Amino acid sequence: MNWAVLRREWGAVTFVLTVVAGMIVVPLALYFANVSPAPITTPNLTTSSSARASSVHSPSPSPSPTPSHSPTPSHSPTPTH
Repeated sequence: MNWAVLRREWGAVTFVLTVVAGMIVVPLALYFANVSPAPITTPNLTTSSSARASSVHSPSPSPSPTPSHSPTPSHSPTPTH
């Protein structure tokens, strides 16, 4: 094995080793994650697509009070001498 090639192409060698390790580790992790002593149970879900099944009604918006504006006092012109 030529060590000069490994030193020069260390990025490519690291990539290849990472891919090979992933090809071993990922299937093992998936296998051990799915191994369980109990059988897989699926919940019995019933769904209804009828619009009548929905009893949620949006509340009618209440009118918001408008703030009353008080008239601003007018500025009297300054008297000229």
